[in-house]
Amino acid sequence: MKTAVILFTNPIYPLDAEYVTAITKPLLFGGYPVTTTEIISIDDDLGFRRSLERYKDTADNLIIVNNQDVTFSIKQIIADQTDTALIENENASKFLDAVRKAHGKEYSDDNAVMPVEATLIPNLNGAFQGFMMDDNDFTLVVLPSDALQFRVACENYLLPYLDKKYSKQTSKLTLKYFGSEEKLKNAIANAKQKVSSRVECNYSHNNGDFTISVLSDKTVARELARLLVGELKDEIYAEIDTSLGERLFDLLRLKKLKLATAESFTGGRVVGSVIANSGASAFVHEGIVCYTNDSKASRLNINLDDILKDGAVSSMTAYRMAAGLLKTGKVDIAISTTGFAGPKTDDSDEPVGLAYVGIGMMDGVHTYRLNLSGSREEITETAKNTALFLAIKKLKSIK
Repeated sequence: MKTAVILFTNPIYPLDAEYVTAITKPLLFGGYPVTTTEIISIDDDLGFRRSLERYKDTADNLIIVNNQDVTFSIKQIIADQTDTALIENENASKFLDAVRKAHGKEYSDDNAVMPVEATLIPNLNGAFQGFMMDDNDFTLVVLPSDALQFRVACENYLLPYLDKKYSKQTSKLTLKYFGSEEKLKNAIANAKQKVSSRVECNYSHNNGDFTISVLSDKTVARELARLLVGELKDEIYAEIDTSLGERLFDLLRLKKLKLATAESFTGGRVVGSVIANSGASAFVHEGIVCYTNDSKASRLNINLDDILKDGAVSSMTAYRMAAGLLKTGKVDIAISTTGFAGPKTDDSDEPVGLAYVGIGMMDGVHTYRLNLSGSREEITETAKNTALFLAIKKLKSIK
């Protein structure tokens, strides 16, 4: 089952990751994780028309988050593409009147207008009255953009409707986590103790990157997932089945930022995970594989003597690598990696598995020391995954 969400962004007040999470979380915890999130400019009516037409063929459920700043009529385009007319819905008008009285404000009657074939989704917390339409197996939903109003409409009307439509007896939720396996085990055990019903919670992992699957009846699955997110916090990097590279790309696209990488022992794997996503050319400036000291010095404008003094695998070298990318003025975020993947190191007597990751933006560069174990391949992959995760955490912290 594919569920897509369309949001609208105002260039003056761009959307942030926290808001997008607030919109998608009620659907996730309701057992309908969002598989695609598309953000369209408030004046891009052509883009909206194209997306609406595309999702009719590629999604099972499409949720459109209304934005009062949109410069064109979302409802009229929907009416045009569904071959129907717009009318003032009598029941929607009654709810709108109730909101007017409660708030002591006047709101446009347009908030109660919707396609003839639409089913009302009432909103007593705000003026905009939502609606949904079914066309064979395709469900189209339009809901208010306020996060609280959106959540209430989901929980009280949309999710029960979808549950009935799909006759859902169980719910499967997926969370993505990066961190300690022991910490994850403890979090799952703690969460299971707090839910009374039977619940199945399993996980698989690949070099530090964990996929958690929760299967139970809808209410129990949602509660257990909520408990895991509450305990593991930022180490849960996604609430759908996605990869680290896809998540970083989504954040770059959401925040309209440009990435550059300077990789030594990871050999381009970090940037490769991002450019694997369609459309990455708009958000990736360059990926440099600077394997030797001479390459680090010449490509990143680092003094060779400084590299020799501090060591190629050091916090200072990782710092200078990321800083060198930022000094070009062409990127917003930089990632650097340097380390010993094995089977041997240099003459510094440092151990195999020692690595440093640098994550930098214009507010500064932070470096992270890693002590990894395993084969050469496992060390390299874990370092790559760690670099992607640390970049995700940095972007998620930006307001």
